[in-house]
Amino acid sequence: MSTIAAASARVTRVAHLSDAHVLDHRPAQCRARYELGVRFVRLGRPLDAHERAKKLSSAFAAALRAGADHFVVSGDLTETGTPEQFEAFAELLSATKIAPERVTLVPGNHDAYTRQDGWSLALEGPLAPWAATSTRASGHVVDLGGISFLPVDVACHQPVTRSAGELSTLAAEALERRFRDPLLAKGPLVVVQHHPPYRRFGAWQWVDGLRGWATLMNLLERFPHVQLLHGHLHRAVSRMVTVGRDRVFGAPAVVDDEHGPRVRLYEVHDGALASVGLLGV
Repeated sequence: MSTIAAASARVTRVAHLSDAHVLDHRPAQCRARYELGVRFVRLGRPLDAHERAKKLSSAFAAALRAGADHFVVSGDLTETGTPEQFEAFAELLSATKIAPERVTLVPGNHDAYTRQDGWSLALEGPLAPWAATSTRASGHVVDLGGISFLPVDVACHQPVTRSAGELSTLAAEALERRFRDPLLAKGPLVVVQHHPPYRRFGAWQWVDGLRGWATLMNLLERFPHVQLLHGHLHRAVSRMVTVGRDRVFGAPAVVDDEHGPRVRLYEVHDGALASVGLLGV
């Protein structure tokens, strides 16, 4: 397990982006050659690399204008996790001129379709500037001064016909150790992962749900100071765990932005992360 203090300035406003599904920048005449896997998982969305790049750039620009101190991208950075797609994402993120220590990235199921070690290779390669504040070893803490993030990798290598996630036993045990740490209970403690922590209905759980969801929900119930940010559902979500304030938040998908960027914003209030709006709505 590891901890990093990512910034000296106190973070009070967080921007939450998700599901960018970035493509590699192939010439227009080569778009028809996208491999079958990409064509399957696009779910009817146009395979337009430049349009997707523009949406991601616009989302970060909108978050900057809104005064975000820190930026969270909760998975599905790419369409199928190829090296070229990770390189394209890194180029777009670098072009924003946002300091790497102000960005936290986690992988989604789309980022693991090409190979099992795709995320670790990306962190060693094109995503290296952002590795310190993103998903690394189990239990990794990103201390931002007044708020701490626990970025978790729940992506797993699987056929493109599935979109499930998995919280491993090792990761769950590491989370519980962090949840018990009294030093991390002094401010908001926020898990960031791609899949929501709830069971899906019927067979859809096997196809698209999170394995280990019950363990995670049990932890959230036992440790009421912990909150969670996720993506995957392509829509804004605010949910309670038991009773009281909302503690689980999902962001809309950048790739689905039609009339301008939609970015979820939060602020730190009374020792917790509170949703303060959704840009573009």
